[in-house]
Amino acid sequence: MRIARLLIPACALGAAPDGRLAGQAFVERIATDNAGRIVVRHPPLEDRFRNPWPAAWESDFWDRANQRLDAFPPAAGRYGSTYFENEKQSYPNAFIDFVKGNREPALKFLQADDNDPWNAQTLKVDWYACFTIRNQVRKYFFFGPYLDPAYRQRLFDSARIWTEKDPLWRPNPSWKQRQEGWTPETMNSWVDVRNTDNLRAMRECAVYLMAEETGNRETQAAYRRRIEAYVSALYATGMGEWDSANYLSHTMTGYLQLYDFAKDPQVRLLGKAALDFLFTAGAVKYYRGSYGGPNKRDYNNIGPYAGTAGELALYFGDCPIPDRAPYRDFITFVTSPYRPPEAVVHLARKNHVKPVEILASKPSYEGWFQKDGGEDRPAFHETTFIGHTYQVGTLPTGHVGDVNGFRLLADCSQRGADTLILATSTQGYKGISTGAAGGDLVAHYRNLILWMNAKPDTTFFLFLPKHAAIEDDGATTLIRLETTWLAIHRIQARSNGIDAAATQAACFSKGQNVFPLDHVWSARGTGTGACGLALEIGEPQTHGDFSAFRAAVKAKSRLGLERLAEQRVDLTGCLGESVGLALTDGGLPRVFRNGHEHDWKRHWALWAGADGGPSPVRLGWKQGTLRVEAGGRTFEGTLKDGTYTFKND
Repeated sequence: MRIARLLIPACALGAAPDGRLAGQAFVERIATDNAGRIVVRHPPLEDRFRNPWPAAWESDFWDRANQRLDAFPPAAGRYGSTYFENEKQSYPNAFIDFVKGNREPALKFLQADDNDPWNAQTLKVDWYACFTIRNQVRKYFFFGPYLDPAYRQRLFDSARIWTEKDPLWRPNPSWKQRQEGWTPETMNSWVDVRNTDNLRAMRECAVYLMAEETGNRETQAAYRRRIEAYVSALYATGMGEWDSANYLSHTMTGYLQLYDFAKDPQVRLLGKAALDFLFTAGAVKYYRGSYGGPNKRDYNNIGPYAGTAGELALYFGDCPIPDRAPYRDFITFVTSPYRPPEAVVHLARKNHVKPVEILASKPSYEGWFQKDGGEDRPAFHETTFIGHTYQVGTLPTGHVGDVNGFRLLADCSQRGADTLILATSTQGYKGISTGAAGGDLVAHYRNLILWMNAKPDTTFFLFLPKHAAIEDDGATTLIRLETTWLAIHRIQARSNGIDAAATQAACFSKGQNVFPLDHVWSARGTGTGACGLALEIGEPQTHGDFSAFRAAVKAKSRLGLERLAEQRVDLTGCLGESVGLALTDGGLPRVFRNGHEHDWKRHWALWAGADGGPSPVRLGWKQGTLRVEAGGRTFEGTLKDGTYTFKND
C-alpha cells in the first residue's frame, strides 16, 4: 500500500479558530516512508514528555501498524451510524479509511451533521457519549487540518458551548424523564454520566481538552482536578477496572488524547503518568500476543490479539502470526506519538530474570470514588509466576463475578501462546474465563497450585488446546504442551476426559465455533467431601524433557491428604517445594507457601517480589513510585502532590 504525499497550502486550509495555522506552512501528517509504509509524522517531542525508543523498535511498530491497515476490511464510505455512541465504531472506521487514502468519503462522513435531538444545542455536533467524544477530540486535533474551515470552526464553537459550564449533570433540554437508557433523555446531562474507568477517562480528558482549547477556564480547572485525583489514585491503590482484558486499552485511548493534545505541560505529564502505569499493567499480563490473568471485566478475551492484547501488540510484538482481524481502535494508537518506556517493553517480552514470582493487589471496582487516593485496603490479592516457557496467574478465590481468577499462557510456535483456563463453570460473566460455581479457594506458590471446593460434587473444567497430549496415570493427569507440561493430581475427583458438552458450551457461540483450536477437559468430585485439583507445572529448564518430568512427578511428587477431614490439603512438587490450602467458610483461604503461612496483610503492594524477593516491576501501596527493571533498562516514575517526574536509564 502506498499513499502519495499530499501537500496543502496554508491558505487552502484557512486559520484554525485559535489562529495556529495562520501563516504557517501545512505539514502533511500522513505520508509514506522510503520502505513504502504509511507513517504518521508527529511534531517533535521534547525530552520531558518522551520515552526514548530504539530506531529498530520504531520501524517494527510501523510494520505492525501497516499490517493492521492492510488487514482492516475496506470501508468504501460505509462506516456506520452516528446514533448515541455508534461513533465508537463509525469514526475509527472513517479514520482508518482516511489514513489508507480514501479521504473524500471519510471527510464527508466525519463532517456530517449529527441529528440526534440532544445535539441541537451543540450545533449538531455530538459531545455526549464517552466513546463519541473521545473520537471527536481526535477528529478535531489530529484530523482537524484536513477538515473544511467552516466545519472546523463549527466544531470549535460547539465545544465552546459544551464546556462553558461543567457538562456533567448539567440540565439538558432534551431530558424526557425516561426510565431506561443512557442518553440525555434519560440522564439529564450534557455528557455521559457512566463511571467505569474507561468511560471516565474518555469523558474527563475530552472535557478538559476542549475547555482548554476554547478558553473555558473554570471547566478546565475543574477537570484538571479530577484528572489529577484519578491519576494519583492509580499510583496509590490502582484502578477499579484493573488490567481488564477487554477495557484496559479503552482507558488508554482516553489518556492518549490528554498526552497528545494537552497544552498545559503538567497536564500532559499527567497523561503520560497514566499511560506509563497502564502500559506497565498491560505488560505484566501480556505474553507473546495473548493476555493473561487475573483481570477485571474479562469478556472471554482468549487467544492472540484478543481484547487489550491487540493494541498492546503494536508496541510489544513477540507474536509469530499477524493480526488478521484488528480491532478498529488501533488507529488511535497509531496516530499517537506516545511510546511506553523501554523497560516496560522488555517486561512485556519477559526479558528479565526468570523464573520470578510477583505478588500484586487490586482495589475494588469503586475504589477511585474514595478520597485522598483510594481505599484503606486492597480488595484482591494476585499471584503471578513467570517461568521460561509460560506464565500463570491466580486469585485466592478463583473467578468472582466478572473477574478472571486463573489463566496460564504457554509458548506455542503456531499462535504465540496457548491459553489454559481452570474454572468450575463453563458459563461465567462472558464465558469460561469467569466461570465459577461458587466456593472456589486457591493456593499458589510458584509452579504449584491447589484449587479446592467444599462442595463434594463440584465439576472442574480446564480449557486447553487440542494439540495438547493428555495422559491419565492413576489419580494424576499429565498434559503435554509444546514446551510446558502439567501434572494434575485429582483430589477426590474423577476425570471425565475431554468433555463434549463442556466444549460445546465454552467454545461455541450462536452456533459458531469461536475457539476451533481448543476444547475442554473436566473432572468431577466423587461426592465424598471437599474436592479439587492440584497442579504442578514443568518445562525444559526444570526437567529437560517431558519424560523426565513425568518420571519425577511419579517418583517425587506427593499429595498430602492426611488432614482432608480438617479441610486441609498439601502438595509437595517433584522439585521439593510445597503449597498448602486450608478451606475457610468465607473470605480468603489459609495458604501455606513452602511451609510458611501466607500473611495477606503483607500482600498489599500493587506489584512486589514474592517473599521479599526480586521483581521486574514494583509499586508499593500508596507509595507513588513505579519502578520497572527489564532488558537491562530501568524506568522510574513518581507521582507526588499531582506532579509527575520520571527517568529512563
